[in-house]
Amino acid sequence: MAPIIAALCMIFGFLLVIVFIAAMIFRMACRWCNIEQPGWMATIGIVLLSFLAWFIFEAVMISVLQEMYLANGYPPWEAHFVSFFLGYPCNMIVTTMLHILLMRVRLGKALEVWFIQQIILTSIFVVTIGLIAVAFLARNR
Repeated sequence: MAPIIAALCMIFGFLLVIVFIAAMIFRMACRWCNIEQPGWMATIGIVLLSFLAWFIFEAVMISVLQEMYLANGYPPWEAHFVSFFLGYPCNMIVTTMLHILLMRVRLGKALEVWFIQQIILTSIFVVTIGLIAVAFLARNR
């Protein structure tokens, strides 16, 4: 029983770190866009609500796409590939609408916050992949 509790605590701690990093990125994007930064609890609430709304929307979209692909005889794995490209602008719309409703900002500023968040996340991803590639190449030298 103790290893299960330890594993659950580690997973919970990992999720807390992810939420904290996402909240820091959101606050940084707000600061760069010259809009008022919400408090930490409001920021965490906005981040969690944005993720939940995106997750629900993406799940519905993937299930609809998979049914469409199966009905038309296409391989179902392609539905995930298509949903990635359809999900990105849909994520923008859902998240922007949540920012407008929860933060009371104009559409332009909400889009700006979303774009800055995506730039930061993409930069983190690219740097991480670059470091992994350099480590892999250095190890195989």
